[in-house]
Amino acid sequence: MTEFALGLAILAAVSLPAATENEELEALTGRAAVEKLAGNTLEEDDSAVSGAHIIFLKPNGIARMREHGAQGKNQPVMRQRWTISPDGLLCVSEGRGPQAPDSDCASISISGDRVEMSVPDLDEPLTARLLPGNPYKL
Repeated sequence: MTEFALGLAILAAVSLPAATENEELEALTGRAAVEKLAGNTLEEDDSAVSGAHIIFLKPNGIARMREHGAQGKNQPVMRQRWTISPDGLLCVSEGRGPQAPDSDCASISISGDRVEMSVPDLDEPLTARLLPGNPYKL
């Protein structure tokens, strides 16, 4: 499992509030959902938890991640590649493309600022908040 996938696994414990009336009722999925992540940040909701992560998906296919909170500011930023598979999955790997041997892929669903990532090896989807842009300067 790549470091990025490990970071996604840590997000599994996050619970976010249900969508409000003002948020979209229809979830954005597939390629459109992954494309919406590009240029934005995924944030574990509880930044006080040790090991919480923030992940910025640069539009050029680079994923940058580090621990959140006070501890994370002194931690190195991890860098991996991300792509969209032909099936519309978000794939992250050390190599290039969804066929790389170390590639981890997840289906994405976005409702408002809530992001759910379904990873085949996990029983429950991973969840995070979607923040516009790169507020943590990753």
